[in-house]
Amino acid sequence: MSGQPPRHRRPTTRGARQSGSKGWLAGLAPRQRLFLAAGSLLVLVIIGVVLAVVLSGASPKNAGHSTTTSTTAAGTTTTQSHHGVATGHNCPLTGVSAPGGKVPNRPALAVKIGNDQASRPQSGLDKADIVYEEMAEGGITRYMAVFQCQEAPLLGPVRSVRWDDWNMLQQYGHAILAYSGGIQPWMTEAASLPWIYNANGSIYPTANAYFRYSSSTLPASQGAPYNYYSSTSALWKLFPNATSPPPQLFKFSKAVPAGATPATSASIDFSYASPVVWRWSATANKWLRFYNAQPDTDPSGHQFQATDVVVQIVKTTLGPYSESGPDSPDVESLMVGSGTAYVLRNGVVEKGTWTRSSGYAITKFALPNGQPMRLRPGNIWYELVPDYVPVVITK
Repeated sequence: MSGQPPRHRRPTTRGARQSGSKGWLAGLAPRQRLFLAAGSLLVLVIIGVVLAVVLSGASPKNAGHSTTTSTTAAGTTTTQSHHGVATGHNCPLTGVSAPGGKVPNRPALAVKIGNDQASRPQSGLDKADIVYEEMAEGGITRYMAVFQCQEAPLLGPVRSVRWDDWNMLQQYGHAILAYSGGIQPWMTEAASLPWIYNANGSIYPTANAYFRYSSSTLPASQGAPYNYYSSTSALWKLFPNATSPPPQLFKFSKAVPAGATPATSASIDFSYASPVVWRWSATANKWLRFYNAQPDTDPSGHQFQATDVVVQIVKTTLGPYSESGPDSPDVESLMVGSGTAYVLRNGVVEKGTWTRSSGYAITKFALPNGQPMRLRPGNIWYELVPDYVPVVITK
């Protein structure tokens, strides 16, 4: 035998408890054992359900988000606030029924399009969900055409980025901003912002979505940079993993607002040479766009028109950089704060106020009594008007 002492293990309380429980179970009658097993199973099921509910509510996917359901005459639209995904059957930016009854699984796409004389006639504006007209510099405006439900096979001419663009788009969640170059500080800024998918047509690889385009329907004077174009499909393909639609920005209703004032036209004098004029057409059931008395058309001769025209009066400041020469600072529209707003729809106009508490906040439009201003479901032209520009509405 070995001279080492034998090793002993101290009995554990776990072993004692097991031994005691076995003895206790052995003392139960068969029917008592059956009831005990059924009761234990029921308790386990209840615990599992409670844990599933608690863990689901604590999921990171749901943290910090709330869901809002609104019912309008156009239907029911459900959105998550603020940067949540719009669900339901209506397009989030226009309130109309989505193609095929389902909102496309893609972000808003904003494309910068020129509006000086050499840029006309523009292609693709009639397909946009929303067209923003912004003051650029020297009485010249530019467009930011926003697409989500609709598509356009030809978009242009595509022009440079401006300060107003990303400041308006910040309320869209995470949008694609498509443009062609610009001054270096603004390109750097746009590329750095977390709410922008940067589709700069002046750098690669995003420049692969753009092309030079010429047509007999365009003015003979159009060359570079006025012949730079793209398409919605090419621009969305740049960001295949971007799949979140924007939130709903406006409240919609098919019913004509009670007490609204009849209106036949609205004139916005961005430039003394060619003021923008919107005229109501009962035949088309739309607002038609003119420059003075000249219809504003696309290359096919189709006149631009809108279901709703939103006029937002804003304060402005001159930017720190010259855009088109030594003395051409861009005009920056201050979109956080409050001011006067007009909504034209159905041959009527309502006057109210706009408010926006922060860049990420959605702009709210309200009547003097505090009730929201509602748009008719359809495409929107959005006039971002400096407070020094005359707006004349004819009733």
